[in-house]
Amino acid sequence: MIIRQTRPSDYKRIYEVVKKAFASAEYSDGNEQELVAALRESNAYIPELSLAAEVEGSVVGHILFTEAEVGEQKVLALAPLSVLPEYQKRGIGTALVKEGHRAAKELGYPYSVVLGSKNYYSRFGYMPAGNFGIKAPFDGADENFMALKLDASASALQGTLIYAQEFAMDQKKILETERLILRPWKEEDAKELYRYASHPDVEPIAGWPVHTSVENSLEIIREVLSAPETYAVVLKETGCPVGSAGFMIGETSNIGLPKNEGEIGYWLGVPYWGQGLIPEAVRELLRHGFQDLKLSKIWCGYFDGNLKSKRVQEKCGFHYHHTSENVPCAIEGVFRTEHVSCQTKEEWERRSRTPGAFLRKNGEP
Repeated sequence: MIIRQTRPSDYKRIYEVVKKAFASAEYSDGNEQELVAALRESNAYIPELSLAAEVEGSVVGHILFTEAEVGEQKVLALAPLSVLPEYQKRGIGTALVKEGHRAAKELGYPYSVVLGSKNYYSRFGYMPAGNFGIKAPFDGADENFMALKLDASASALQGTLIYAQEFAMDQKKILETERLILRPWKEEDAKELYRYASHPDVEPIAGWPVHTSVENSLEIIREVLSAPETYAVVLKETGCPVGSAGFMIGETSNIGLPKNEGEIGYWLGVPYWGQGLIPEAVRELLRHGFQDLKLSKIWCGYFDGNLKSKRVQEKCGFHYHHTSENVPCAIEGVFRTEHVSCQTKEEWERRSRTPGAFLRKNGEP
């Protein structure tokens, strides 16, 4: 058995390992694999603390420690620890935890916090987090909310643990409008995603290559659309996804934003253009972004020539900010001109109070 740092080539395998490891877990919502993918793209991710257990050339286990905070002190959150069912009770989980602790100590983190089995994690020295002045960010915390002092000289803390925002995925909101449900993407959506993302008219305006197969769409769901605050745009009438919309927040955005600002992105299947569905989705995302996510400013861009997207942004209250030349897009070797607009929370609030400001108009894409 080899315990090593994960590599990009492991990501697809890790997704399957985590999914299978939690498939029959009593306290699982079935989204741990999505959480791992999201944390990997977050500011809380620490490459040295994403570890894989390899047996005979195949990844069979994984552990992830991400950065969290108690007051102004940086600490670690251990979650999740995953081992394929057929490899459990062979010491693989123990080896992952011990190597993670060793690497964490080298990096200078004073504490590791875990919400897990007292019987399991106590063997590594974890004890009730309250012993160290660390409070749980949720009600009903018990002896299974634990902490380990990695640095013997570390002072006791006093405050509530703040996890990376990606941990809120388990409670990710399902947003709703008059005609739409915005919900997380599911693997079962791959066929419908391929139906619309394979249309040649989507590529020029979206800036990414058309999907080539249902398998390609499934891979995109796992590796791209599983990111936090990314939603399938689902028609209430049919229950089927017809597009995608969501946020990239802070450094995960394409334009490099502060933590309290986000960038909206969206696309819609060609058969549904001209029905006002995307403006309807964007307006709900604006509400969600400003009210629920507490963003101070929201940005949105469109590639030169995409007049439909320009109109969406104007009708939803965005105003022009700047133009960027030679912007690389997801199509290899292609560079585009991008026009970027923005909207502040104050502007959105004023517009929301204006009667009729958000009335849908015929002819919207």
